Amino acid sequence: MMIDENAFGILISDFDLEDDEYRLEPHEFGDRTQRFHDVVFQHVAEQALASDTRALDFGHALFFEFGDGDQVTSPLAWLKTLRTALSEAGLASVGVLTHGSRWVDEESGIDVEVEQRYIGSVAVARVSSASEPLRRALYADTASRPLDDDNDGWGVGLYADTEAIEALGLTPKNQPTGLSVAGATFFRVSR
Repeated sequence: MMIDENAFGILISDFDLEDDEYRLEPHEFGDRTQRFHDVVFQHVAEQALASDTRALDFGHALFFEFGDGDQVTSPLAWLKTLRTALSEAGLASVGVLTHGSRWVDEESGIDVEVEQRYIGSVAVARVSSASEPLRRALYADTASRPLDDDNDGWGVGLYADTEAIEALGLTPKNQPTGLSVAGATFFRVSR
């Protein structure tokens, strides 16, 4: 039986990936994308985030999800430190902190195995049950990108979902401008 529980999500996205893919030679691009993952994974190995964290690697971004209350450090501080490490490695990033419900199996919790099956000749991989933190993180990552010639998007930065700020019991020092996308509102925490 599936139940929903509150969870936090953190997405860290490689902001300049598309531009660098066309600008760099293939071997340089491969080295650069490996550097992004190396920096993220080194941070994960050295800085505990939560007692039971799951991660999805999308190639251009990584998403971390953990139950509300499982965090062992401030998720916002953890994400700021990760973005600093990426910046020091010469990589621009978008970091997003979200909060919402996720669906988990009542008995076994979160499954980390990838389920793969074929539907006709199509290979289908299922990596996550329904997750509001993941959906909201993807909304913000999309909004950070140039939308068209007249809209540069939100740009590089660290964005926090207003629901995540509220769940952490934080209050902004001033009244920041809310950035809305797909029914979710985010604050820019830093560039």
